[in-house]
Amino acid sequence: SAMVAIVYLIRDRASDTGVIARVFPTRDLLDDVMYKSIALGFAFFTIATVLGAMWAAEAWGGYWSWDPKETWALIVWLNYAAWLHMRLTKGWRGKPLAWWAIIGLFVTTFAFLGVNMFLSGLHSYGEL
Repeated sequence: SAMVAIVYLIRDRASDTGVIARVFPTRDLLDDVMYKSIALGFAFFTIATVLGAMWAAEAWGGYWSWDPKETWALIVWLNYAAWLHMRLTKGWRGKPLAWWAIIGLFVTTFAFLGVNMFLSGLHSYGEL
């Protein structure tokens, strides 16, 4: 979704008659692809989080321990839940959500890589 958002922003800055307008899809199509990719990813991430909690209950005796990795997984989930909420209930479209999707990539990257490198907890198996 972030890559589509970057293309959206490039397409948005270009005039409707230039080379970029002929090469890139329309803004409406890019916005729709961005929405669908976030919605699909959100559904799968929700399932993964629930299954992870079920596994944690079996392995460690509790569903949630507020470990940094778990907390950042919740932050990622809330970020995209808010993105979807703003699109579906408030009717947001276009540039604000494109920027939000790009920022969401950095939040997700930190949750999956940065937490392991910079924070310690149950999910830390090494450090830099």
